[in-house]
Amino acid sequence: MSIIVQKFGGTSVGSSDRIKKAVTNILKEKEKGHDVVVVVSAMNKTTDRLVRLASELSAEPSKREMDMLLSTGEQVTISLLTMALKHKGIDAVSLTGRQAGIQTDGVFGNAKILSIDTRRMKMELENGRIVVVAGFQGVTKDGEVTTLGRGGSDTTAAAIASALKAERCDIYTDVDGVYTSDPRVVPRASKIASLSYGEMLRLAMMGAGVLHPRSIKHAREQDVPLVVRSSLHEGRGTLISGRLQRNAPIVGVAHQADISVLTIHDCRGGESLILYDLDSHHLETEIFKHGEDLVLIVKEQDSKAVMEMLEPYNGAYSHIEQNERLAKVSVIGQIDSSREVKEKVTNVFHDYHIGKISVWESSVGLSALVDREHVEKAARVLHMHFGLDYVESRRAVL
Repeated sequence: MSIIVQKFGGTSVGSSDRIKKAVTNILKEKEKGHDVVVVVSAMNKTTDRLVRLASELSAEPSKREMDMLLSTGEQVTISLLTMALKHKGIDAVSLTGRQAGIQTDGVFGNAKILSIDTRRMKMELENGRIVVVAGFQGVTKDGEVTTLGRGGSDTTAAAIASALKAERCDIYTDVDGVYTSDPRVVPRASKIASLSYGEMLRLAMMGAGVLHPRSIKHAREQDVPLVVRSSLHEGRGTLISGRLQRNAPIVGVAHQADISVLTIHDCRGGESLILYDLDSHHLETEIFKHGEDLVLIVKEQDSKAVMEMLEPYNGAYSHIEQNERLAKVSVIGQIDSSREVKEKVTNVFHDYHIGKISVWESSVGLSALVDREHVEKAARVLHMHFGLDYVESRRAVL
């Protein structure tokens, strides 16, 4: 019997009515004859509430204790969802990350999954049960509870799907698929019917918030198709798989406003050490060279941790400058002529009076730093000038 893994995000299980809707989607797959593993996030706003409670008690709460605290959110959801399934007469069992065999490294707050012992999940499936697993969490070899950071439940679902060699992993969320840009900012963005792992990875790495890059990498390991779909409305969503080699030159436009730009001036000889430290702390950064300077782009919420990690280098490589007034916009795809694309971006910004700070090429596309108040306008005009705006003929084939 084939296995389907389903993941429901915080808004998709944010109330008793939403949980009941999730049960409906789960039972559809069960009735088709599939074995079903469900991964859930904490109910909407639960994590924020727990973080707020911790901050009222400590200005610098222990990372270990924060993981112990935050892991409880998903445990509430797995219990409630399993109760709802049992009420429908469906045999189900809830499992924490530890019970599901998810082993991680010891980086509290941003751990990586090292392995999954699937024996317990397989045993429950063989007994005819739906298995409901707490996302976002795991345990170290020493028994310490860890959390997986941003996108942790997506990562849990994709990793479990890969470990179980599932037929498919459905990511249920509050959007109905992956778009060429954020439709809340770019009204003429189009939903994309299908993407390769590589195309989705490029989008995720450059700021598209639908999936975390780690989840895509886990799915790609065993070629498990991912489907991003709405938990509230019927629809086909967006299929992400290795069976598609469309290789569109430009996939989309992404923007990030919540960033901090760190410039390490006169960074001569220290680059490899800095990159090693960032990787060992699992701190996600985009890095490019600007003359003798090393420029790091990090999420605002990570900027304090990155600055603390960089402190030993401050002074050794001139000084570190932090700028939180900038934002990033990226044209994503396989760009054959970076000079031509760079010139086009520069000309578009000039024509629309958008002041750019820097433009650079990476393996996934072309990015620019702009003043934060101009980033949404920049995303809209680039989306239009690179031919991504919605038109009826294009939507018909998506």
